[in-house]
Amino acid sequence: MYLVLFSISPFSLYIIKKRNCGGNMKVKINACDQDLEIHLEEYGKSNKGMPILFVHGIPTNARLWRHVQKNLENDFHSYAMDMVGYGQSSMPLDNFEHTFNNQAEAIKGVIEELGIKGNVILVGHDHGGGVCQVFASKYCDYISRLVLLNPVAYDYWPVLEVEAFNGLVGASDEVLAGAMPGAVAQFAGLMRTGSHDKIAFTDKNVKENYLCHWGRDGLTGFKSLVKICSQPTNEETLAVDHKKITCPTAVFWALHDAWMPKESGERLKQDIAGPVRLQFIERAGHWSQEDRPDEVAAMIEDFITEWEGVKI
Repeated sequence: MYLVLFSISPFSLYIIKKRNCGGNMKVKINACDQDLEIHLEEYGKSNKGMPILFVHGIPTNARLWRHVQKNLENDFHSYAMDMVGYGQSSMPLDNFEHTFNNQAEAIKGVIEELGIKGNVILVGHDHGGGVCQVFASKYCDYISRLVLLNPVAYDYWPVLEVEAFNGLVGASDEVLAGAMPGAVAQFAGLMRTGSHDKIAFTDKNVKENYLCHWGRDGLTGFKSLVKICSQPTNEETLAVDHKKITCPTAVFWALHDAWMPKESGERLKQDIAGPVRLQFIERAGHWSQEDRPDEVAAMIEDFITEWEGVKI
Protein backbone atom coordinates (compact mmCIF):
# COMPACT_ATOMS: atom_id res chain seq x y z
CA MET A 1 0.00 0.00 0.00
CA TYR A 2 1.25 3.48 -0.83
CA LEU A 3 0.04 6.86 0.34
CA VAL A 4 0.67 10.22 -1.27
CA LEU A 5 0.82 12.67 1.61
CA PHE A 6 1.10 16.18 0.29
CA SER A 7 -1.35 16.56 -2.57
CA ILE A 8 -3.33 19.78 -2.88
CA SER A 9 -6.55 18.39 -1.43
CA PRO A 10 -6.83 16.17 1.65
CA PHE A 11 -9.52 14.24 -0.18
CA SER A 12 -6.81 12.85 -2.49
CA LEU A 13 -4.18 12.19 0.15
CA TYR A 14 -4.28 8.44 -0.14
CA ILE A 15 -3.59 5.92 -2.88
CA ILE A 16 -4.22 2.54 -1.33
CA LYS A 17 -3.12 -0.88 -2.56
CA LYS A 18 -3.82 -4.20 -0.89
CA ARG A 19 -1.41 -5.11 1.90
CA ASN A 20 -0.31 -8.45 3.29
CA CYS A 21 -1.93 -9.34 6.60
CA GLY A 22 -4.03 -11.97 8.33
CA GLY A 23 -7.60 -12.65 7.32
CA ASN A 24 -9.98 -9.69 7.33
CA MET A 25 -13.60 -9.95 8.37
CA LYS A 26 -16.47 -7.77 9.55
CA VAL A 27 -19.17 -8.52 12.09
CA LYS A 28 -22.45 -6.68 12.46
CA ILE A 29 -23.44 -5.72 15.99
CA ASN A 30 -25.86 -3.44 17.78
CA ALA A 31 -24.40 -1.29 20.54
CA CYS A 32 -26.02 1.69 22.22
CA ASP A 33 -28.99 1.41 19.83
CA GLN A 34 -26.67 1.70 16.84
CA ASP A 35 -26.24 -0.87 14.09
CA LEU A 36 -22.49 -1.05 13.54
CA GLU A 37 -19.95 -2.95 11.49
CA ILE A 38 -16.74 -3.89 13.27
CA HIS A 39 -13.66 -4.78 11.26
CA LEU A 40 -11.46 -7.59 12.58
CA GLU A 41 -8.05 -8.89 11.56
CA GLU A 42 -7.84 -12.62 12.23
CA TYR A 43 -4.78 -14.84 12.67
CA GLY A 44 -4.44 -18.54 13.48
CA LYS A 45 -6.97 -21.35 13.22
CA SER A 46 -10.15 -21.73 15.24
CA ASN A 47 -9.03 -25.05 16.72
CA LYS A 48 -5.86 -23.49 18.16
CA GLY A 49 -5.88 -22.64 21.86
CA MET A 50 -8.08 -20.11 23.60
CA PRO A 51 -9.32 -17.23 21.42
CA ILE A 52 -7.74 -13.83 21.97
CA LEU A 53 -9.36 -10.46 21.24
CA PHE A 54 -6.95 -7.53 20.90
CA VAL A 55 -8.12 -3.94 21.40
CA HIS A 56 -6.02 -0.95 20.30
CA GLY A 57 -6.04 2.64 21.54
CA ILE A 58 -5.78 6.23 20.29
CA PRO A 59 -4.76 6.99 17.52
CA THR A 60 -4.09 3.51 16.11
CA ASN A 61 -6.19 0.61 14.83
CA ALA A 62 -6.16 -3.18 14.65
CA ARG A 63 -2.91 -3.14 12.66
CA LEU A 64 -1.01 -2.23 15.83
CA TRP A 65 -1.27 -5.90 16.87
CA ARG A 66 -0.26 -7.53 13.57
CA HIS A 67 3.26 -8.62 14.64
CA VAL A 68 2.04 -9.92 18.00
CA GLN A 69 -0.75 -11.86 16.30
CA LYS A 70 1.69 -13.30 13.77
CA ASN A 71 3.94 -14.50 16.59
CA LEU A 72 1.01 -16.24 18.29
CA GLU A 73 -0.77 -17.70 15.28
CA ASN A 74 0.70 -21.21 15.53
CA ASP A 75 -0.81 -21.73 18.97
CA PHE A 76 -3.72 -19.30 19.25
CA HIS A 77 -6.67 -18.04 17.25
CA SER A 78 -6.76 -14.27 17.57
CA TYR A 79 -8.77 -11.29 16.44
CA ALA A 80 -7.78 -7.62 16.53
CA MET A 81 -10.71 -5.24 16.26
CA ASP A 82 -10.96 -1.72 14.98
CA MET A 83 -12.96 0.02 17.69
CA VAL A 84 -15.98 2.07 16.68
CA GLY A 85 -14.80 5.14 14.78
CA TYR A 86 -11.40 3.68 13.88
CA GLY A 87 -9.83 1.94 10.92
CA GLN A 88 -12.35 0.07 8.79
CA SER A 89 -15.12 -0.11 11.39
CA SER A 90 -18.23 2.07 11.32
CA MET A 91 -17.53 5.76 11.86
CA PRO A 92 -20.77 7.26 13.20
CA LEU A 93 -20.30 11.01 13.46
CA ASP A 94 -23.66 11.99 14.94
CA ASN A 95 -25.33 9.33 17.08
CA PHE A 96 -22.54 7.54 18.92
CA GLU A 97 -20.61 9.01 21.82
CA HIS A 98 -17.09 7.57 22.04
CA THR A 99 -17.15 7.00 25.78
CA PHE A 100 -15.35 4.12 27.46
CA ASN A 101 -18.70 2.58 28.35
CA ASN A 102 -20.04 2.75 24.81
CA GLN A 103 -16.88 1.21 23.36
CA ALA A 104 -17.18 -1.52 26.02
CA GLU A 105 -20.67 -2.26 24.74
CA ALA A 106 -19.20 -2.68 21.25
CA ILE A 107 -16.69 -5.21 22.61
CA LYS A 108 -19.61 -7.06 24.20
CA GLY A 109 -21.35 -7.21 20.83
CA VAL A 110 -18.23 -8.50 19.09
CA ILE A 111 -17.68 -11.26 21.66
CA GLU A 112 -21.31 -12.33 21.35
CA GLU A 113 -21.22 -12.29 17.56
CA LEU A 114 -18.01 -14.35 17.45
CA GLY A 115 -19.46 -16.88 19.89
CA ILE A 116 -16.50 -16.70 22.28
CA LYS A 117 -18.24 -15.54 25.46
CA GLY A 118 -16.66 -16.93 28.62
CA ASN A 119 -13.62 -18.31 26.83
CA VAL A 120 -11.89 -15.31 25.31
CA ILE A 121 -8.70 -13.65 26.52
CA LEU A 122 -9.19 -9.89 26.27
CA VAL A 123 -6.08 -7.80 25.60
CA GLY A 124 -6.20 -4.00 25.65
CA HIS A 125 -3.65 -1.23 25.10
CA ASP A 126 -3.73 2.53 25.76
CA HIS A 127 -7.30 3.87 25.43
CA GLY A 128 -8.38 0.33 24.53
CA GLY A 129 -6.89 -0.83 27.82
CA GLY A 130 -9.14 1.65 29.60
CA VAL A 131 -12.12 0.34 27.66
CA CYS A 132 -11.15 -3.21 28.63
CA GLN A 133 -11.05 -2.24 32.31
CA VAL A 134 -14.57 -0.85 32.02
CA PHE A 135 -15.67 -3.98 30.15
CA ALA A 136 -14.13 -6.39 32.65
CA SER A 137 -15.67 -4.52 35.59
CA LYS A 138 -19.12 -4.89 33.99
CA TYR A 139 -18.91 -8.21 32.14
CA CYS A 140 -16.15 -10.22 33.76
CA ASP A 141 -18.09 -13.42 33.04
CA TYR A 142 -17.57 -12.78 29.32
CA ILE A 143 -13.80 -13.27 29.53
CA SER A 144 -11.45 -15.89 30.90
CA ARG A 145 -8.36 -13.70 31.22
CA LEU A 146 -7.50 -10.01 30.96
CA VAL A 147 -4.24 -8.52 29.69
CA LEU A 148 -3.58 -4.79 30.02
CA LEU A 149 -0.63 -3.31 28.15
CA ASN A 150 0.26 0.27 29.19
CA PRO A 151 -3.43 1.12 29.52
CA VAL A 152 -4.94 4.47 30.35
CA ALA A 153 -6.20 4.36 33.92
CA TYR A 154 -7.27 6.57 36.81
CA ASP A 155 -6.52 10.27 36.22
CA TYR A 156 -3.25 9.81 34.33
CA TRP A 157 -4.91 10.89 31.12
CA PRO A 158 -5.92 12.33 28.65
CA VAL A 159 -2.47 13.35 27.50
CA LEU A 160 -1.75 16.69 25.86
CA GLU A 161 -1.35 15.15 22.40
CA VAL A 162 -4.94 13.89 22.56
CA GLU A 163 -6.32 17.10 24.06
CA ALA A 164 -4.73 19.06 21.21
CA PHE A 165 -7.49 17.84 18.89
CA ASN A 166 -10.13 19.58 21.02
CA GLY A 167 -9.50 22.78 19.11
CA LEU A 168 -10.97 21.16 16.01
CA VAL A 169 -14.22 20.00 17.62
CA GLY A 170 -17.14 21.48 15.70
CA ALA A 171 -14.87 22.96 13.04
CA SER A 172 -16.18 23.38 9.50
CA ASP A 173 -15.11 21.07 6.71
CA GLU A 174 -13.02 23.92 5.32
CA VAL A 175 -11.09 24.29 8.59
CA LEU A 176 -10.64 20.52 8.92
CA ALA A 177 -9.44 20.25 5.33
CA GLY A 178 -6.85 22.92 6.09
CA ALA A 179 -5.72 21.24 9.31
CA MET A 180 -5.48 17.70 8.03
CA PRO A 181 -2.24 17.95 5.98
CA GLY A 182 -0.41 19.41 8.99
CA ALA A 183 -1.70 16.66 11.24
CA VAL A 184 -0.60 14.07 8.69
CA ALA A 185 2.86 15.63 8.47
CA GLN A 186 3.31 15.52 12.26
CA PHE A 187 1.88 12.05 12.80
CA ALA A 188 5.05 10.02 12.25
CA GLY A 189 6.86 12.17 14.80
CA LEU A 190 4.08 11.58 17.32
CA MET A 191 4.34 7.82 16.88
CA ARG A 192 8.14 7.92 17.23
CA THR A 193 7.76 9.84 20.50
CA GLY A 194 6.01 6.77 21.87
CA SER A 195 8.68 4.37 20.62
CA HIS A 196 11.84 3.50 22.53
CA ASP A 197 14.28 3.15 19.65
CA LYS A 198 12.18 4.85 16.93
CA ILE A 199 13.24 2.42 14.18
CA ALA A 200 9.88 0.64 14.02
CA PHE A 201 8.08 3.76 12.87
CA THR A 202 9.46 4.23 9.41
CA ASP A 203 7.51 6.54 7.13
CA LYS A 204 6.38 3.46 5.20
CA ASN A 205 5.04 1.74 8.32
CA VAL A 206 3.21 4.85 9.48
CA LYS A 207 1.64 5.44 6.07
CA GLU A 208 0.63 1.85 5.41
CA ASN A 209 -0.69 0.90 8.83
CA TYR A 210 -1.78 4.02 10.69
CA LEU A 211 -2.56 6.89 8.32
CA CYS A 212 -4.30 4.75 5.75
CA HIS A 213 -7.85 5.42 6.98
CA TRP A 214 -7.64 9.14 7.71
CA GLY A 215 -8.74 9.93 4.16
CA ARG A 216 -11.64 7.47 4.27
CA ASP A 217 -14.81 8.85 2.67
CA GLY A 218 -13.44 12.33 2.29
CA LEU A 219 -12.94 13.83 5.75
CA THR A 220 -14.87 11.13 7.63
CA GLY A 221 -11.77 9.41 9.02
CA PHE A 222 -10.24 12.65 10.27
CA LYS A 223 -13.55 13.88 11.71
CA SER A 224 -13.92 10.59 13.55
CA LEU A 225 -10.45 10.92 15.09
CA VAL A 226 -11.20 14.47 16.26
CA LYS A 227 -14.45 13.30 17.85
CA ILE A 228 -12.78 10.31 19.52
CA CYS A 229 -10.04 12.49 21.03
CA SER A 230 -12.56 14.94 22.47
CA GLN A 231 -14.97 12.57 24.19
CA PRO A 232 -13.42 10.02 26.60
CA THR A 233 -12.71 11.53 30.03
CA ASN A 234 -10.83 10.45 33.12
CA GLU A 235 -14.13 10.54 35.02
CA GLU A 236 -14.89 7.13 33.51
CA THR A 237 -11.48 5.65 34.26
CA LEU A 238 -11.63 6.97 37.82
CA ALA A 239 -15.06 5.38 38.22
CA VAL A 240 -13.96 1.84 37.28
CA ASP A 241 -14.65 -0.60 40.11
CA HIS A 242 -11.55 -2.77 39.85
CA LYS A 243 -12.82 -5.02 42.65
CA LYS A 244 -15.29 -6.41 40.12
CA ILE A 245 -12.43 -7.65 37.92
CA THR A 246 -11.99 -11.13 39.34
CA CYS A 247 -10.42 -13.04 36.44
CA PRO A 248 -6.65 -13.65 36.25
CA THR A 249 -5.10 -10.46 34.92
CA ALA A 250 -1.71 -9.51 33.52
CA VAL A 251 -0.51 -5.91 33.57
CA PHE A 252 2.44 -5.55 31.21
CA TRP A 253 4.24 -2.22 31.39
CA ALA A 254 6.83 -0.93 28.93
CA LEU A 255 9.21 1.14 31.05
CA HIS A 256 10.02 3.78 28.44
CA ASP A 257 6.46 5.03 28.00
CA ALA A 258 6.52 8.76 27.26
CA TRP A 259 2.93 9.22 28.42
CA MET A 260 1.75 6.60 30.93
CA PRO A 261 3.65 6.24 34.26
CA LYS A 262 4.41 2.79 35.64
CA GLU A 263 2.79 3.88 38.92
CA SER A 264 -0.50 3.36 37.13
CA GLY A 265 0.38 -0.29 36.58
CA GLU A 266 1.37 -0.66 40.22
CA ARG A 267 -1.99 0.78 41.30
CA LEU A 268 -3.82 -1.66 39.04
CA LYS A 269 -2.00 -4.57 40.65
CA GLN A 270 -3.25 -3.42 44.04
CA ASP A 271 -6.81 -2.58 43.00
CA ILE A 272 -7.82 -5.49 40.75
CA ALA A 273 -9.51 -8.18 42.84
CA GLY A 274 -8.37 -11.23 40.88
CA PRO A 275 -4.81 -12.56 40.76
CA VAL A 276 -2.57 -10.05 38.98
CA ARG A 277 0.81 -10.47 37.34
CA LEU A 278 2.67 -7.16 36.95
CA GLN A 279 5.58 -7.46 34.56
CA PHE A 280 7.80 -4.78 33.06
CA ILE A 281 9.17 -4.63 29.53
CA GLU A 282 12.66 -3.22 29.13
CA ARG A 283 13.75 -1.27 26.05
CA ALA A 284 10.20 -0.60 24.90
CA GLY A 285 8.09 2.53 24.71
CA HIS A 286 4.35 3.03 24.67
CA TRP A 287 4.07 1.16 21.37
CA SER A 288 5.69 -2.03 22.65
CA GLN A 289 3.79 -4.02 20.02
CA GLU A 290 6.04 -2.33 17.46
CA ASP A 291 9.20 -2.03 19.59
CA ARG A 292 9.23 -5.57 21.02
CA PRO A 293 6.47 -7.68 19.42
CA ASP A 294 8.27 -10.98 20.04
CA GLU A 295 8.60 -10.21 23.74
CA VAL A 296 5.00 -9.03 24.08
CA ALA A 297 3.74 -12.20 22.37
CA ALA A 298 5.92 -14.41 24.57
CA MET A 299 4.66 -12.71 27.72
CA ILE A 300 1.04 -13.15 26.67
CA GLU A 301 1.61 -16.82 25.85
CA ASP A 302 3.41 -17.42 29.14
CA PHE A 303 0.57 -15.79 31.08
CA ILE A 304 -2.06 -17.85 29.27
CA THR A 305 -0.09 -21.04 29.87
CA GLU A 306 0.30 -20.24 33.57
CA TRP A 307 -3.47 -20.22 34.03
CA GLU A 308 -4.28 -22.96 31.52
CA GLY A 309 -7.06 -25.17 32.81
CA VAL A 310 -7.60 -23.09 35.95
CA LYS A 311 -11.15 -21.95 36.70
CA ILE A 312 -11.58 -18.88 38.88
